[in-house]
Amino acid sequence: MYMPAKINANLSRILQKCLLLALLSFIWSSFSFAQNSTDSLLQRKDIIQDSLMKMGYWEAQVRIEEQNSLNISKGRPYYWETILVYEDNLPTFIPFLSNLKGTIANQFLLNRKLNSYINTNYHRSGYPLAKASLSIDNLNDNGIEISIRIVPQNFILYDSVRFRGDSQSVNTPYLSNLLNLNYNQEFDIKSYHRISDRIEQLEFISLASDPELKFANNKAIVELDIKKERSNQFDAIIGLVPDGSRTNLTGQVNARLRNLFKRGVGLDVFWQKYSANSQLLSTRLQQSHAFRSPLGIHFGFELLQEDSTFLQTSLQVGSSYPLANSFQVGLSYQRGTNNVLRDFSESEVANLNPLRSSIVNALVMGTSWKTPLTYPQLKDYSFAELDLSAGIRQIMNFAALPAAWQDVPQNSTNLTGRLLLHWQKVLGKRFLLEAIPQYSVVQNQALSQNDLLRLGGLQNLRGFDRNFFYTRYYGLLNLNYRYFLDQKSSFFLLTDVSKLQSNIGWLYAAGAGLDVKSKNGWFRIIYALGQEVGKMPDFSQGKVHFGYIAVF
Repeated sequence: MYMPAKINANLSRILQKCLLLALLSFIWSSFSFAQNSTDSLLQRKDIIQDSLMKMGYWEAQVRIEEQNSLNISKGRPYYWETILVYEDNLPTFIPFLSNLKGTIANQFLLNRKLNSYINTNYHRSGYPLAKASLSIDNLNDNGIEISIRIVPQNFILYDSVRFRGDSQSVNTPYLSNLLNLNYNQEFDIKSYHRISDRIEQLEFISLASDPELKFANNKAIVELDIKKERSNQFDAIIGLVPDGSRTNLTGQVNARLRNLFKRGVGLDVFWQKYSANSQLLSTRLQQSHAFRSPLGIHFGFELLQEDSTFLQTSLQVGSSYPLANSFQVGLSYQRGTNNVLRDFSESEVANLNPLRSSIVNALVMGTSWKTPLTYPQLKDYSFAELDLSAGIRQIMNFAALPAAWQDVPQNSTNLTGRLLLHWQKVLGKRFLLEAIPQYSVVQNQALSQNDLLRLGGLQNLRGFDRNFFYTRYYGLLNLNYRYFLDQKSSFFLLTDVSKLQSNIGWLYAAGAGLDVKSKNGWFRIIYALGQEVGKMPDFSQGKVHFGYIAVF
């Protein structure tokens, strides 16, 4: 191919420039890399030497050798010889600082202990601006004499909590008490730092932004941007079932109300009538930080009627106290009654498990860490509950019982326990694994059929009828494998495995479900098939649970 001389010369100059630029770039990169390596080595040298000196080796030396290696010489250790402490310019004695005399002059340890002291005795007691300074008075041989001056600065009180956003959604004095930000109370930096964590545990409000803190005229003003959350739930199914010449009402009502009276009062009501003469009612009313105190109160009532055989009621009243962030302990009094509703023939007495009327008075101790989520959410989360009770069971009308059912003491000790854990972990962008293990047990010398624990239904062992199994104890593991279609809706597979008392054995259930969340609630449908281990599954016995849960 022919190329004019002028063009050929221009092309040569362009190629020469490109080669020159590439060479300069390579040289500059090499120089920059070498410079960065040298700077990095110098930084490491300074950090190591400074750390050794703060650990008590004041003669420490770090040198850079020819091969870009570091030569470290610690030298002899120095010791605290004298530690003088002044609080607000007055000499004072602090035991943990006095105990440091004669030990290696480790500034890391000293600062950690001193910061803890300042935080506990000043920052949490109205002096959020308090600070401490350290000065070296004398350095002789290998002993160090120092002075520590603690300056409290201004004494700060809480003035007010100011709300923005949905400020009318919660009562101001109630929330101030819950957050431990009461008017004219000493400023506590720990309470301020816990604001976000405590509000996160509330279902009915959240923070739209981080808390803001201002100081004016020795007063602390906390500003919170409140966002109201939809936390109330309601769903109901009512049905009419013909029974000969009459019609029976059946169905289910589940209501879950939060923040009643704008003071965090919660009400749970669950009612289910699953046959003509069988029904269940469970109610619970609770409030945390009641009466402008840290104490919470709760009241519960349960009723279970099983055909025309027995009627069981339970009344519980108690209080709770927050021991630490998200961790609460409670103590309750519980009175349970079990009334047998009919007499039994001799053949029934011979073939049935004993049924006896009784009264149980018990004390219940409960602990909880965090609270359950209102609905499935794509995030890492966990919570736990533990309840233990001890009481006395007294059998009523003992002398009127059939002789075969009198082979137990009339009065006996009744012990129960329940442990529930919930753990969920996000796997990837849309997958969530939920694991809910729980264990429950009742122990008594005079247990009757109507005193046993009940298991089965959507609330625990899916794929079986509600309260299908009677047992002295059970261990249960619920597993959900969720795939989130968006941030609110999910499809999931489920597996339940349970171990009951020996005459029942192992049970399992498998199925699938769909949760579709909307602005005003969510639609849920679940299919589950339960079976005993060792038996072939019968798909005609599968259970379908569906409904719409309104959220407001």
